[in-house]
Amino acid sequence: MSQKKFPLLSFSPKAPGTPVQDPAVRFKQLRKFLRLLKYFIISSVILTLMEIGVAYWLISSRWYLLVPKEQMTEFAKEIDAAPPMPANFMRIYEARFPNHYHTTLAQQVFINYGERYVLRIHDIDTKAHCFCDLVYDFQRMENPALDSITWDGRLQDLEYGFGMEKYSSPEKCFDYVMNHKIARLRTWADRGLFGFIYKPIEQFTDDELVEIIIMLKSKSNINRYDTPELFAREFREYQEKLGRPETLIPVLTDSLRGFSVDSLGNARVEAPTDSVALDL
Repeated sequence: MSQKKFPLLSFSPKAPGTPVQDPAVRFKQLRKFLRLLKYFIISSVILTLMEIGVAYWLISSRWYLLVPKEQMTEFAKEIDAAPPMPANFMRIYEARFPNHYHTTLAQQVFINYGERYVLRIHDIDTKAHCFCDLVYDFQRMENPALDSITWDGRLQDLEYGFGMEKYSSPEKCFDYVMNHKIARLRTWADRGLFGFIYKPIEQFTDDELVEIIIMLKSKSNINRYDTPELFAREFREYQEKLGRPETLIPVLTDSLRGFSVDSLGNARVEAPTDSVALDL
């Protein structure tokens, strides 16, 4: 008895009557989509870089609208007249902050601000920092001509710093700011507690240099009398950078004694307790 052969039927998940798409056509559509995506990404990057460049140009050149070239040159002469910081001070300072003295404002904007914005890094002291953006606040207090200039906005320090950098240098900006900070510290620091501050910087020991730099960087909020634990921690970090981690840290046992500064910047002095070495 012969067996009947039935034709094999093909089953497809598509609905009846739906044409099967050619793989070559699908590949061409995918290539077109990827090409458009590539153009979109490239265009976005170019536009972003253009926006950054325009913003940088506006900030770095706005001082031209407010300060004539001749006047900025005169302002720069005041910065250039600042005495250079002594070699012993710079040796200690640069061991802790190696990216402050020779750094330009462009490096600060693109490296420092870029890392802080993109990578969410909050440790700004070890990053590139140009002291030309600190000159404005000090100089305007001593120069009536600069103080009389109406400088609106929130970026006066940075905008003025670009002009100062053009006619002076980051190194002279650093010298100017540090000289003024030390001079201001000496106007109220108690001689009985901080007598070493009034010596010439060249005569400071390494430990005294570390102590005054800690006070300068913290606006005197960290010192051996008011905040001995914080002071000891900062002191230890400096000594490690200098390769002397075993150096003893002289502090006071009672953090409520010593000197403090009120809201007007006046020092309040109390009798200090005996000094001891706090080893963290």
